[in-house]
Amino acid sequence: MHRVATAERGFTLVELLVYMLLMVLVLAVAGGLLSTTLIQSTTVRAVDNSSTAAQLAADSIETGIRNSSDFSLSTPIGNDQLLVARVASNDATLTWSCVAWYYSASGRSLRMTRSATAIAAPTAAQLSSWTLLVDGVSPISGNSVFATTTGRRLTIAFNGLAGDHPPVAITTSAFGRAGATGSVSCY
Repeated sequence: MHRVATAERGFTLVELLVYMLLMVLVLAVAGGLLSTTLIQSTTVRAVDNSSTAAQLAADSIETGIRNSSDFSLSTPIGNDQLLVARVASNDATLTWSCVAWYYSASGRSLRMTRSATAIAAPTAAQLSSWTLLVDGVSPISGNSVFATTTGRRLTIAFNGLAGDHPPVAITTSAFGRAGATGSVSCY
């Protein structure tokens, strides 16, 4: 009678099934962690992109108002808002130009344009040619993104929307340079 050595015996079918079940369990846990990580990464990326675009738009408006001698805020259509300012350039010599920012309530966007002449409320066709600063914005409260308070102060307050993720609130204010003079009439 010949006995098989223990090292040559191999695995039984039950042992193989147990090992495969453990491997499936480990892979399911690792796959779940990977899936959760990818979902969280997508959420963070969407909120970060929304936040960055909203901050850049607010910075553009704030810088323009701080470099302006005066500005005018109007509501041309429904809850839309048009902000026009006479802004000093950043060139070596002081030159004035007209800069306008438009909040479209229906389009939930902020757009801007620059001109050497006065800027009036745009038509839909004209607005589409303006530079898109940020898409997917809504007022933090009420219907206004822009608000003026006493003096030369403009308040900017809006939510940057990131799909079904929580909105990113952007709030800032700026003062125009009262008393600066120039020849360009912007509104």
